[in-house]
Amino acid sequence: MKFSKTILAICLLFVVFGFAQNKLTGKVVDFKNNPVAKAKIYLDSIYSNVETNKKGDFEVLVPEKVTEINVYSYEYGLLTSKYNKETTINFIFLETDNSKKIKKGSKVSLVYSKYEQKYQVINPQGINAENDKTVQIYNTIYDMIRGKLAGVSVSNDNKITIRGVSSLRYTTEPLFVVDGMIVSSIDYLSPNNVKTIRVLKGAEASIYGAQGTSGVIVITLKQ
Repeated sequence: MKFSKTILAICLLFVVFGFAQNKLTGKVVDFKNNPVAKAKIYLDSIYSNVETNKKGDFEVLVPEKVTEINVYSYEYGLLTSKYNKETTINFIFLETDNSKKIKKGSKVSLVYSKYEQKYQVINPQGINAENDKTVQIYNTIYDMIRGKLAGVSVSNDNKITIRGVSSLRYTTEPLFVVDGMIVSSIDYLSPNNVKTIRVLKGAEASIYGAQGTSGVIVITLKQ
């Protein structure tokens, strides 16, 4: 019994000292200084399960290693602030960011884009580039996909892998479908011509049979 209590005490000390946290409070308002309610608070890319209240206020515990605080509103988009162990950080949305809006109620994920050197909101369902003004910054279709699609990795030599799929084929690359046609490569595609990109895996990809066992990337081009 004494041994068990000792182990428990050690575990508690590890929790206390290994995961020290700082309390951060703040307020989120729009460009008219009106409070923004239900804005989600992210610690780096991790959702803290904290939202702003009706007055736009929030309070969150921040672990030691967190370096940036992100605030996402379905109406206004994403704001990011460096975190240097401040006790208070306030956020002001200067305008509605339509290019980053996702349908209200959808699951929101954040990733850090090394290409753009900032955090971005990604839609787990895919990319809708039709009204995205940032498309012109991408040199290739691979730059566009990289960091934009949840669960998709693009290597330095432009090899695409969809995480969470098991393949019966020798290659781990997904199947590419462009405007309903299966293609062997997407090298020829220009980001400016892309309308949407979707990722299929599991049951969704099964419509393509064995070819879809590594997942499917479905691309629709602008007409």
